[in-house]
Amino acid sequence: MTDHVTQAYLDDEGLHGVMRRLDLPPALRAAYGHRLVDRPFFLEEHTAHRIAADVMDFFELLFSLPKRMFDGSFTRFAEALGIPPAEAAIMGSDRPPMHGRADIYRVGDDFRLLEVNAGSQLGGPDLGELARVIHENPGFQPFVREHELTYFNPVEKLLDAIGRDRTVAFLEEGGMLARFAKGFASFRETCARLGVDVLLGELDELTERNGYLHLRGARLDVAVRYFSAAQAVGYADLLAKGHKTELYTPLSSYYYGSKSTIALLSERREELTDDERALVDRLVPWTRLVHDVPRDRLRADRENLIVKAAGGFAGAGVHPGWLLTDREWAAVLDDVAGQPYVVQERVRPTPDVVPGDDRPWLTTWGWFVTDQGFAGMSIRSMPFADGAVVSYAGNPLTRVSGLLVH
Repeated sequence: MTDHVTQAYLDDEGLHGVMRRLDLPPALRAAYGHRLVDRPFFLEEHTAHRIAADVMDFFELLFSLPKRMFDGSFTRFAEALGIPPAEAAIMGSDRPPMHGRADIYRVGDDFRLLEVNAGSQLGGPDLGELARVIHENPGFQPFVREHELTYFNPVEKLLDAIGRDRTVAFLEEGGMLARFAKGFASFRETCARLGVDVLLGELDELTERNGYLHLRGARLDVAVRYFSAAQAVGYADLLAKGHKTELYTPLSSYYYGSKSTIALLSERREELTDDERALVDRLVPWTRLVHDVPRDRLRADRENLIVKAAGGFAGAGVHPGWLLTDREWAAVLDDVAGQPYVVQERVRPTPDVVPGDDRPWLTTWGWFVTDQGFAGMSIRSMPFADGAVVSYAGNPLTRVSGLLVH
């Protein structure tokens, strides 16, 4: 159901143009100014913290899987998840810090988790800056004060986690800096406003000296990771030699951000405690590895299932059965056979309303969490008619907004 602040916003037509009147910083405007949802989003702060607590408990449950299901063997854990040995060899077994984003649909008063993304290489943290600009808009101030609105900034929480008095670089590989240049520029702009000048670079620009990684001559205290384990394999020796530079988050995060990990947990829920099963049932739709489900069941239940690449990026490798014909669905099942794909129960989210637009909108709520708890939100939304994957990078029809809590 619609909360009272959202309803108050929708009822006040004088507020509806706020998104078009925002004084966005230059890089933030370049990245998102052309793709804004024509409304802010609102949420009760206690709900934001309650769902974040569930997400944190869920991550803790994921962190426990190697010990409780594989006798502490990360080799067996990696095999169960389909992670190639060369990647597993460099990922290590360290428990990563709590840093992730859970992509969630709102279903009435409940929230259902679609996937978790673990690690620092998460898209959308600078949307917390969009929330700040909405919050500070002069024409919106009476509404802010009336409802005691505030916001949480994921970039600020990231800088709190890694430390603001250190030399920090965002590192990627494979051309992501060029592909997502506007997004990185916006992220860097936010960091600068918060007093941290970060460097941007690629793995092939790194050198090592005296145990530290160096980027174009600058010694790095922290390398914020925007590359995968697969991309790091060719740089394993360099990264090992540069061990005095903190890799945030470590490559071990990759174990816990895979859809295969959710499928493993969903399949083996009977091995959990009563409280843990209640948590999984509350958050997670039925999820399995495709190759573990009889083909006849997959074909018969097409309209209630979605197939996703276990390591899919930016909406890639996602096939909603309800948008396909029987023949198309059968072809998808043929194509993914033997590959690392999961199948998940369809979640039917509650539509959102956008003023001046009669279409129902589909919204993905991206809950950021760190060891300190709720760390802000990435809001991505689009009309239901435009598809089933609300991915900013993967779907040009996706729009973004900021979240204010009350």
